Formats: sequence, structure tokens, C-alpha cells
Amino acid sequence: MRYISCLLAVVMAFSFTAFAAGDNCAIFLSKSAGFEHSCIKWDENKKSHVNNTLEKLQKDMGVEILLTKDASLINAENLKKYKVVIFYTTADLTTEGTDKQPPMGPSGQAELLEWVQNGGGFIGYHCASDSFHTPAGGEVTPYIKMLGGEFRSHHKQFKGTVKVVDKSHPTMQRVPAEWNILDEWYLFTNINMDTMHVLAMLDPGPERQIQEGYNIPSYPIIWCSEYGKGRVYYNAMGHREDVWDNPDFQNSVIDAVKWAMGQGPANAEPNASKFVSADDLPKIEARVAAAEKK
Repeated sequence: MRYISCLLAVVMAFSFTAFAAGDNCAIFLSKSAGFEHSCIKWDENKKSHVNNTLEKLQKDMGVEILLTKDASLINAENLKKYKVVIFYTTADLTTEGTDKQPPMGPSGQAELLEWVQNGGGFIGYHCASDSFHTPAGGEVTPYIKMLGGEFRSHHKQFKGTVKVVDKSHPTMQRVPAEWNILDEWYLFTNINMDTMHVLAMLDPGPERQIQEGYNIPSYPIIWCSEYGKGRVYYNAMGHREDVWDNPDFQNSVIDAVKWAMGQGPANAEPNASKFVSADDLPKIEARVAAAEKK
């Protein structure tokens, strides 16, 4: 047998080296150097809610998926084994941090970005934008530039409406055009207007009158881009376990993996200026900042 399945690799740590470059394999990293979300916390069997969901979906995705909290696996040599990298991560992944799992090497961020530039597919969910933060007063980190936006804050969970703005995109064709769903909704800073292709916007709706932090225009909540020869997809949803159980969300996960692997057209031309005014961004951030102080 040419390689051992990625699922078996979760159980048998020594099998990491069994993959051959070019196999349809993905790696899902859920390391928490900062806050650890309940949906990716391991139980006594080193399983999590998200892990269980991805195991069930991998056949439909067309990949074998390695589920890990070991960020040291994100290195140039090991990344040759994978077509897709999926992050559900927090904070500086080069530190051991909250979950005490192995950190990424000092050059891991640069090696990941180079891998994407050379044709890898990167997917980030929810707190992936809460990783490799921009230092106060410093330049936006290369990771955040690639991802397209950086987590700033959130407030109480509520039912928001996800409005698809590019229904023709391969990742959006099975997502409801207007999707009212309960989740924790991130607010962003350092939006990369130059690269972002907006796929869906969050309309806070009546929550604007309830929570001041969301009293802002609709804003991007799912987007994609091309990064060199690679593809990048980010979906800010997925804080709650029941979101991962939602059939529409699961369909979007499957379709995102296929797209990130290079199936179908990229359709990732920058379009953020059609939906977000660069002149409005400072005003929105100022309003969000004011709400955070209350």
C-alpha cells in the first residue's frame, strides 16, 4: 500500500512520513496558542467536535485529512505531502501557548506562505483570523495579508444574515442566498482590499439596535483570493458546534476544500471595493472601537 490514510495517522503518530507528494491529502490544524474554542477541544480520545465532522466529510471532499494540534508539522518539507491546509487556530503559533501542543518553528509562517504561493490551498475558519496578529503600531503580518483580514473583536452571539454576493462561485453554489444563522460574529481590521474577493456579507439586521458594535454597514464574512499560484479561502463562521452540524455549512466546507485543491475556476478577482468603501473603513473601525470601550 503506497500510503497510510490520514485518519490512521491521527491514531498512529509514526505514520506522518507515509505520505507521498501529490496524494489528495489535507491537514487540519487546530492549535490554540491563545483562546481554545470548545468545538476543537480534545476529549479523552483526542477527538473534537470539528474533528468528528471533518472525518465524516472527507470522502465527499475527495481528500484524506490529518487532524492535528501539532503546529510543528507546518514546515516546508512536510507541507509537500498536502494539497490543502486548514486552520482553526489562535494567537502566535510559534509559541506553545494555551493547549501546550508543539509550536510551529520560527520560520513556519514564511514556509507556509511560500507553500501557498507555489500552488497550495489554504482555508481558514473563524479564529484563523485570530492568529499571527499585527503587533501594536507595527506592520500587518504577512499571514494576515495573505488571509485578507484580522480579527478585532466580537460581542454577544446572535442570528445574523449571511448574504451571498457571488452565487456563481464554486464555494457558494450550495450556500443559501440569504442564510439566517446563530453564531459568534467577528469584527475585522486590516481588511486587504487589494486582494479580497468577497463571497458573502454579514447583515447584522435588527442587532444594530441591540449591540452598538454591530451598528455598522454589512461587511465581508466569507471571502477568497489568489496568492501567487495558490488559493486562499476564509469563512468567519464556525464558533458553535451546531454550525458545524448544519448541512448547509457542511456543504460549504466540502466545496471550499475542492476549490482550494484547484478544482474549477478560481474566480477570485478582487472585488471588495464593490461592497466596502475604503473611505468608510476608518469610520467603521472607530465605531467598533467606541463600542468596545462601553
